[in-house]
Amino acid sequence: MWYNTNVDLGGNIMYTIGDYVQIQDSNIAGKIVNISKQNVVILYNDKYIKVNKGKVEKTLNNKSNINNSFTVKVNLSSPPIDEIMIRHQTVDEALDNLEKFIDNAVCNNVKIVKIIHGKNGGILRREVHKYLENSPYVKDHRLGGYYEGSYGVTIAFLK
Repeated sequence: MWYNTNVDLGGNIMYTIGDYVQIQDSNIAGKIVNISKQNVVILYNDKYIKVNKGKVEKTLNNKSNINNSFTVKVNLSSPPIDEIMIRHQTVDEALDNLEKFIDNAVCNNVKIVKIIHGKNGGILRREVHKYLENSPYVKDHRLGGYYEGSYGVTIAFLK
């Protein structure tokens, strides 16, 4: 169904406080209570929702036409892995497992990972740090703090 909307000369839809809008691809609709350059604030079930103007569309100015129910999508898969234990592995095994782990973390949008390499001798720690310094996915890394495992752990920050 098409509704009359105000359009400026640049083709952008103009909103005013009091307009009823619906968030695209959702059942959430409410009344505009605040407008900024890029966003609108919608009052929905006594809650305020800030949304980009491009993500809403006008509805009829009749509160009875707004469906106040909404759908929540829940992902039941396991949470993104943020820790790997490579202690007691050979350098080749550890680096292969670390590479797969970092790839998986990047795909799952994990930003901080914990790599447990152990304290014994520091060989794995040194090789892990070399790998992280050359990885295009790693922004920075550091040794773990006192409560994180100290020098037996490396914390990596992913891009």
